[in-house]
Parts: sequence; structure tokens; C-alpha cells
Amino acid sequence: MKLRRTIALFQLLALLAPAAAPAATKLEGEYQLMLELRKTGFNRNFRWDWNSNEYDTYNNAQLRLFTTPRAGVETFVKVEAAYRPNGENDGARPEFKYREMHLRFRRTMGKREWDNYLFSRQDRFWVEPYQVQVFDNGQHGFRLDPLLYGRGDWQGVRSEYKGDHGFNMTFVAGDRSNQVDPGNYNYLRPYSPLDSLNAAHALRTDDLYVFRVRREFLKEAKLKLGFLVTRSENWSSADSVSNTTGRLPKVPGRGVWAMDGHARVLGSDVNFVYAEAYPHFATGNGVRSELTIGKRSTGVQLPDAALFEGEIRSLRLGTPRTGFVNVVPIWWSRGQSWYNPTGAPSGNETGFLVQSYYLVPERAITLTHNFGWVSSDLDRKLGTRYSYDEMYVEFVNGFTGKLAYRSIDNYGYTFAGLKRDPHNDLITEVQVESRLAWLRVQAKLADIGNPQLAKQVFVVEQSINVTPKTKFYNRFAFGNDPDKLRKAIFTQLQYRPTGSMDLFVQYGPDYIGGGSFPVDEGSLNGGGDQFDQFKFILKGYF
Repeated sequence: MKLRRTIALFQLLALLAPAAAPAATKLEGEYQLMLELRKTGFNRNFRWDWNSNEYDTYNNAQLRLFTTPRAGVETFVKVEAAYRPNGENDGARPEFKYREMHLRFRRTMGKREWDNYLFSRQDRFWVEPYQVQVFDNGQHGFRLDPLLYGRGDWQGVRSEYKGDHGFNMTFVAGDRSNQVDPGNYNYLRPYSPLDSLNAAHALRTDDLYVFRVRREFLKEAKLKLGFLVTRSENWSSADSVSNTTGRLPKVPGRGVWAMDGHARVLGSDVNFVYAEAYPHFATGNGVRSELTIGKRSTGVQLPDAALFEGEIRSLRLGTPRTGFVNVVPIWWSRGQSWYNPTGAPSGNETGFLVQSYYLVPERAITLTHNFGWVSSDLDRKLGTRYSYDEMYVEFVNGFTGKLAYRSIDNYGYTFAGLKRDPHNDLITEVQVESRLAWLRVQAKLADIGNPQLAKQVFVVEQSINVTPKTKFYNRFAFGNDPDKLRKAIFTQLQYRPTGSMDLFVQYGPDYIGGGSFPVDEGSLNGGGDQFDQFKFILKGYF
């Protein structure tokens, strides 16, 4: 019944759309063919085939159809034959299957706009973002995001209205149904009748609701205020498939409500977010969260299911002659009972991070200094101290250089009491680029002063433009551990005969020492080592 009402609503929106305009239809797609031959350790050589029994061999073909039957109306559908030969597929060969679709109804009324989606197997839960940028352990940034991304298995409705003064209002209702397909549980038939499996199928449907509103105030939008509330209704984990007793209804709705603000004060941007989780599941110890600046308490206590995050971006100190120092202080506190039913961040944490950089006058030199502390909300001695210092220099003729020192101290309890676990890294980089070639050399001395963990990591990357359509890329990575020297050699011939086709012939594992900052790549810093691997990859777009 709910689905019928939703379809009827969008039919009404279609009737309200502007008058008919010339229809436009576009069909596009892409395909990839990958052949591989490898040998790892004492394993046998795998056959040269697109089905080479390896987890990283991926072949697919995709078709996407866009149609605008009238102004303000858009339809989209995608079908795909994606194939990985390591057991992820339910057939011996790729089969084209429905992937996703949406119907869009958009109407513009002067400066106002109403945008609506009816979607299937998509993630359309994003909303107008928060301003605060918070850091986890001083290294990895994330935003307070009570929504889900990347799952691609939701169906629902999204409606967004934009008006004057930066007014934005968004409502999203999604359903993640078909989490149990009775046809996949034939082995349970002797124990669970089909009607019981169908009941389990009906139970396992997660629902997610999002409402977000935001508006600008004062001249030049010097003040922005927003409000958000989410509600998640999940299945109870009690059904015949999970072998539990009892027939419980869905878990009562849980979610987050939040207020956020942005103010322009004396040339700096002040941002904050305050949120609470509901319902409030008390931890039982009666300890409330304290709002701190640095490691010092302000005396302000927060509910233990609350979150508070703030930043000033950015404070600017100095003169044109001496140069300017830009400082960005960030702080956050998440109570011990804080939770987010739809994802990160977790609770029981408080911390701060101060980012600063200085541009040396009349010199192409940038000095950076970041330091911070994150700890348990219950025990301020248990946590991580982080500092990062960097000098970045731009030389003549396209050369750049970087010298950085990173220190991470983890504090934890042992039988002997509180113990400090230090990790100190020295990182260097030289990079140069011209029309003919590109070269980057990176080196890292990891865990300096720790003979059991200390290692040296080196990466040399080179790219040569042979012709406008042909390029050679080479990467040599080395990890010198206390007990062995590891290496990873990767070379690739890239040929692009047209703007819609790519061809690659390569040797070696492409992931060891890869990424935007190779010396920090996890496999190279772990136990990744060279093995024989040849690949042929053909990609096409139309």
C-alpha cells in the first residue's frame, strides 16, 4: 500500500512538470576484459584466462540508459554483467542483471527549486553537509555523517526543496528489503517451513528516514543554522533463519538529532555541531561527559549520549612583511553512551587537533605543524598523542621537495601500569614533472628507535610519455624489515588509441606501494612482497 501511494505521488508530480519539450534519450556504457597469469610462492602457474581463479580479476559490461521524456522529468536505468571468478557469482559465466534505476521530477519556480527522486538500488541519503571537519586519532578525517553510502541496495523516495536565503530542506525515506531470499535457504526447508522463511523475509527489512533543514542569515550569509534528524528501524535478529526463538517485532526506532551552525567572525569561520542519540541507553556508571579545550576541562558537562564538535577555520596571525601563520583549532567530545545506528563516529572519545601552516615571505616554502590528542572519555590518560611537522619547498624547473617528521604515541594499560607505545617516522620526497616525464622518489624511516619494528621504506615512481597515446609507468618499492628485504616491482604499458578505449599490459602486483602516498601504503608497510603476475586489461567507453 505504501508503495502504491508513493507511485501515485510521483505520477502527480509528473503532471505538474512543465510543458512537454523535445524528448532526449542517451545510451552509454562501458566494458572491461582482464586476462591474467600469475605465480605466487610455491603455487602453480594459473592459466592465461579471463577466468583465472583470482580475487582481483574483474570483468564487466555495463549499459546505462538516460531518458528525458519531457522537461523536468528524467529516467535512468542501469544493467550490468559483473563477474569475479572467486565465488562471488551465482553462475558459471557473466549474466546481465538489473543494477539500479531512478525517476526524477524537477521543477524550477524562479529562484526556488523542487527536486524529487523515486529510486531503486541506490544510495540517495546525502544531505547538505556539515561544516565541521573532525579527525580520528589526528590522522584520518571524517564528518559527522549519520547516513549510509556505498551499499547500493536501498529503494525509496528523496525530496529536496531549495528557496531564498540559502534555505534547503531535504527528506529521504528508504527501505532495504529482500535481505532474506527464501529461495536461497532450501537447506533449511526440513527444519523451517516455507511460510516460516517467508515470515523471516518480511521481518528483515531495514528502514531509514532522514530530515534535514538549513538556512542562511545576515548579510553575506555570515550565519548559517541547520537541523537534522534520522531514524533507523532494523530487523530484530529473531527469526527462523538466525535460529533464534521467539518472534519479535522490529527493533524500536533509533537515530540521531543534531544542530549545526556556521558563523563568520572577524574574518574567521566558526563551525559547530551538537547531536544526541535517541533513545538514550545509559551505561549505568552515571559519569557525564566533560567538554574540554586541550586537555583542560571547561567545567561544562554534556549528556553522556551527546556529541559536540567545533572548529575555527582559520585564525590568521602576522603581517605581509613577516608572513602569516594560519591556525585551525578543532575539538570534539563524544559521550560514553553516544552511538550512531547507521555508522561512524563511535562514542567515548574526546580530543583536539591544532593545524597550522606558515608561508615564508618571498620564498616558495610552506611550514606545517599539527598536533593533537585523543583519549577515552572515561580515562583521559588512555589515548593517543599526535604531531606532524613538514617543510614543503618548490624549486625551479618543476622540482618540489618535502621533509616531514611524524610522531604518534599510544598510551595503554599493561600489568605494569600505564605504558607509552611510540611510533616515529621520518619522511622525505622529491618530485619533478615535465612534458616528457614525471618522477617521484619517496623514503620513510619507520618506527625510529624501535629495533623490533624499525624499517626503511623506499618508493621510486616514473612515468614517460612516449607518444601522445603511449605511456610507460614504472614503480620500484622496497621494504627493509629487521629480518628481510622485501621488494615490489610494477611496470605498465598504457596505450590509448582513442578517447574511449584504454589498453594496459603490466607486470607485478599493482597495489604494493600504490596510492597517492606510496610509503604509507599498508601492504608495503606490512608484509607485501613481489610475485610474478602478468595482466592484460582492455577498457572501453561509449
